[in-house]
Amino acid sequence: MDYHVEEADIHSLLSNAVEKIVNQALGASRQNPGLSKQLLSIVKIISRMDSSVRSPVESRETVLRVGSLELDLIDRAAKRGNRQIDLLPREFKLLKYMMQRSDELLTRAALIKGVWHYKFVPETNLLDVHMGRLRRKVDGSNDAPMIRNVRGKGYVLSAATALSKNFTWTAEAQARNATSNKF
Repeated sequence: MDYHVEEADIHSLLSNAVEKIVNQALGASRQNPGLSKQLLSIVKIISRMDSSVRSPVESRETVLRVGSLELDLIDRAAKRGNRQIDLLPREFKLLKYMMQRSDELLTRAALIKGVWHYKFVPETNLLDVHMGRLRRKVDGSNDAPMIRNVRGKGYVLSAATALSKNFTWTAEAQARNATSNKF
């Protein structure tokens, strides 16, 4: 079974685990006063460790940008220029997936697998309905379209004003889409 856990869930799980360990250590130190000195000495050793020994902290991007379109991953807010865009949870996931792969041709199979986590491509208009709603929200009436349909192939999110008629894929995008189409 394939479980997908959101980052917020991982954070709360880790926070709960650390809190439980600290509470157990505090309870044990109340029963044995000598233990609290040992715990403090461990904390001092860890705090004095040389920074070169510690593993580097990854910096994560919290705001995705494609042209005038911005997606704040922490506040779960989207805007295009100065216009706020209200997104439903699935639309947010779909836009996030597309923005992380901007200027790439995303097949229906890749989108359904990446956003809905299906192991097969259903014969429904599920993707078309969500994509239509997302397009209406992102591509306002006075804005140049950013979400485009490449007929018979899939969808592209791009800040470029136009795509060429014979849209060519990069070798990397072709390989990624080829593997995502295999279920």
